[in-house]
Amino acid sequence: MTHLLYDSSFEGFLTAVFMTFERRYSQVIITPEVRHTPTLWDEEENVYTDTAKAQRVLSKIKTIWGTEGVAIVLRAFLSEENTIENHLLQAIRLMIQYPEANVLENYGHQAIAHIRKAAKSVGREVHRVKEFVRFEQVGTLYFAKIVPQYDVLPLVIPHFRARFSDQEWILFDPERGYGFYYDLKEVISFTPTDKDFGKISQSSDSYEQLWKTYFQHINIRERKNSRYQLRNMPKRYWQYLPETK
Repeated sequence: MTHLLYDSSFEGFLTAVFMTFERRYSQVIITPEVRHTPTLWDEEENVYTDTAKAQRVLSKIKTIWGTEGVAIVLRAFLSEENTIENHLLQAIRLMIQYPEANVLENYGHQAIAHIRKAAKSVGREVHRVKEFVRFEQVGTLYFAKIVPQYDVLPLVIPHFRARFSDQEWILFDPERGYGFYYDLKEVISFTPTDKDFGKISQSSDSYEQLWKTYFQHINIRERKNSRYQLRNMPKRYWQYLPETK
C-alpha cells in the first residue's frame, strides 16, 4: 500500500489525486502529513502541491459533475473527517469510470453516501457561522474569532465581503491558526506570523457592549425557551457571542 502524504490543503489533495491517476496506483491512501503514522510495511511518498495539476483535476470534476459537484467535493473535504480524502478518491474514480452516470446520486455506494453526508454537515455549519459571527470594533478595524466545527472559513468569506464591503475586517480561526483580512479592496488569507496583531486589543468593548444591550432588550424572561435556544444557537458558539457573556 502506498501512502501519499500531502500538506492538508485542498490543492495538495487534488495534486495527490492527479498523482494517483498519473502513476496508475491501484492501492493508495491519501493522508495529511500531520495525521500520518508511519508503518514498517507501507510505502510513503510526499506530495508537492502543484496548482496546475490541482486545477486540471478540478476542471475535470466541474466538466462531469458541474459546479454543484465541485461544491460537494470541497465541502466534504473541509469536514476534515478521517479518511475523507479516500472516500473522495473513490468517488472520483467512479466519476472517471462512469462519466455519463450521475454517480453522486448513488447513495447506495459507501463512499458517495459518506461524502454527501459530510458535505451536508459542512453546509449547515456554513449557515451557522454566517448567523453567529460577531465582529468587535477595534479602532477602524472589525475583528471576529470563531472555531467552527468544520473548516468553513473559506466558504463564508464571500458572504462577509458582500455584507461588510465598506469596513476593514479580520475573521480568524485560532484553533486552525489562520484567517482572512479584508482591506476594502480584496480578501487576503494569513496566519498569525504574517501580520502584526498588536493593534487588535481586546480592551475595546464598545461593539461587544452594543450586542449585550440588544440581547437584553429582546430577551424577555416570560418567553424564555432554553431548549429552543440551544437548538438554534448551539452552546459551542456561546464563547464567541458578546451577548452571552
